[in-house]
Amino acid sequence: MCAHYLGLTDAELERLVDELTMQCQRSRARVGADDEFAGVGVEAYPKSVVPIIVPKFDTAVGVPELEPGSLETARAQWGFEQQWTPQPVFNTRIESADKPMWRAPMEHDRCVIACRWFYESHGSEMAVSARTGRKIKQQYVFRVPDEPVMLIGGVRRGSQFSMVTTQANADMEPIHPRMPLIVRQGELDLWLGPDYRALADRSDIPLESKPVR
Repeated sequence: MCAHYLGLTDAELERLVDELTMQCQRSRARVGADDEFAGVGVEAYPKSVVPIIVPKFDTAVGVPELEPGSLETARAQWGFEQQWTPQPVFNTRIESADKPMWRAPMEHDRCVIACRWFYESHGSEMAVSARTGRKIKQQYVFRVPDEPVMLIGGVRRGSQFSMVTTQANADMEPIHPRMPLIVRQGELDLWLGPDYRALADRSDIPLESKPVR
């Protein structure tokens, strides 16, 4: 499951929110465009406190159209703290939306994670760690081709958030059976509204990857 991504800085995320909610730019907001897998950002891991995008409305109701002022940034910890586990629960299956733990956040408090790329470990392929010299599962970095910023669905509970995942598509499946629920910029209204489950199928989202050396 995804446990590492390169997010945006606070300033970059605030600029992105402004662009996403400006009607003339909503379909193509490009922040910090890079042609290579490099750039400034915020490394995020479970328990990291990082900026995310949150709506100023109840996602169970949604809004007809995102407008200036309808979204804002907030800092939150990646992972829901639970009494039954010492580690935070940082991924949420979209198929679990009706389970008691996730019902309220999935219905009322969906959010958006903005990142440049995310990392995933291969299920069986091994590599030698450059830091420890030990064998570890090979990590891959993923991004959407030609898109400087990737939007991923999330859920929030107070000052904590979790990344929503769905079944892997053809680009992701050779590495891992699950993938983050990537949301196109033109689909934000849908993700932040009552019919969000229509986005569960991400088979048409292209992903490019390369191994982390």
